[in-house]
Amino acid sequence: MENNIKFRNHISIVLEQLGVVFGIIFLLLITNLDDLAAFIEDGHSEEAGMTALVTLGVIFGIMVLTCLYQLILWAGTYIFICDSSIVVERNTWNKRKNTIGIQNISNVNTEQNLLEMMLGTCKVKLDTNSMSTSDETDVKIVLKKEEAEKLRLYVMKLMRSREGAQDVDHSGEEEMNWDVKADLPDVLVHGFYSVNLFSVLVVMGCIAGVTEMVMGMVRAVDAGKSVISILLSFAMVAVALVSAIWDIMKGFVRYYDFKIARKGDRLYIRYGILKKVNYTIPMGKINGLKLKQTVFARIMGRYMAEIINIGMGDDDAERESFLLPYCRRGKMEERLQMLLPEFTSAVRMKEERQPKGTWAAWLWPAFLYVLFVGTASTMAAIYFSEFRRGIICGTLVFSVWLAVLLVFRFLTAGKAFGEDYMVLTNGYLGRTCCYIYYRNIQYVKLSQNIFAKLARVHKGEIYLLASAANRVQNLPYFPVKDGEIIKERINKMQ
Repeated sequence: MENNIKFRNHISIVLEQLGVVFGIIFLLLITNLDDLAAFIEDGHSEEAGMTALVTLGVIFGIMVLTCLYQLILWAGTYIFICDSSIVVERNTWNKRKNTIGIQNISNVNTEQNLLEMMLGTCKVKLDTNSMSTSDETDVKIVLKKEEAEKLRLYVMKLMRSREGAQDVDHSGEEEMNWDVKADLPDVLVHGFYSVNLFSVLVVMGCIAGVTEMVMGMVRAVDAGKSVISILLSFAMVAVALVSAIWDIMKGFVRYYDFKIARKGDRLYIRYGILKKVNYTIPMGKINGLKLKQTVFARIMGRYMAEIINIGMGDDDAERESFLLPYCRRGKMEERLQMLLPEFTSAVRMKEERQPKGTWAAWLWPAFLYVLFVGTASTMAAIYFSEFRRGIICGTLVFSVWLAVLLVFRFLTAGKAFGEDYMVLTNGYLGRTCCYIYYRNIQYVKLSQNIFAKLARVHKGEIYLLASAANRVQNLPYFPVKDGEIIKERINKMQ
């Protein structure tokens, strides 16, 4: 590619942007279920027919206007690339120009969704070192796959030249010797330990709801009544059921064909079947490491790894900054030694549990809970006396569950302050260990309530340069005297 390039996105980006239209149409249909049922049951009704025509007209109008708007955006948006910056210029009703210096680019990644795979296109994602934009990808460029790969390599070359580093030959990436590859059994194991307990409960609830609807349909047929409303409700439950099942199944398919390699000062990560991603991550842009465990994984002693940086985990559909699939602790440490030796000593640190004064600090939120929930439950039991027993039992069960969670929180959360890094452990039934170098901390915010002051403990928040999901890391309660350690070691690293 040559200097001072000017080009537009591939026109297929218009189709990708139209996905939001289907969401709006879905919402319109949901809000008009009763009218839709009436129209199906009594199609010759003038009121039902008018409602159906208006709804269809609104849907058609939204589709046409959105298509025109996206076409205008595509035609008026240009990307310029030169040796020192990347400029995205939009010339529509309002002219807007976004300039990104090459030295400020954090990552250059590519990905392909199903539509892009069918069309032979690919998305190039550029992310910058900016707190204000770290929760989203700054530039997304859709090109034919070959052109997208050339653009990725060209921008990486510009980045290295701006850093004063020698350029790396990327021509052999496809034949790279990968340090870690996950075969099908590894992916299935990861999927099992990734299962969300809440999604399992939703699936069970939906199945119970579908069973009740089937029984209601049978009763309606026997009574000679219409089953249209039941069928529409069944469709709504089916949507929730499919969504929950996908949330369970995505861990089994998302990281298919996972492979990772460390070459020099960069990590190369690839995975995916329904959505293929290709990450190239400079080591200097990694601001932290996470080891995570779900409930199942914690019981079985398995860990997965994520990294904290800009560019991974930014999209709403994929909040994980994935690094390594679930495996035993020993194997995880071996892999980290090979891929991220900078964090090896941090991972081997032993965390200290929260001090006993934490229980005193929790007295204040416990007091507020008793005050508000107790008052609300008492008033509800008085005004709805026929449900008094259920209200009291529900309040007691919920309160006991919260108390159990507090116990697990105390047994799980902790911290460790090393010379170069800190370890933060959080969780209830699951567990997350976060390893952060002091030099990567943007700032620290500490807080105390009245009981924490008396117990001489405080908690805090660690702010990092990362996506919204990882920007703030919780520091569990720790002795006040240790606050000076954090301050001293952050200042030493500046």
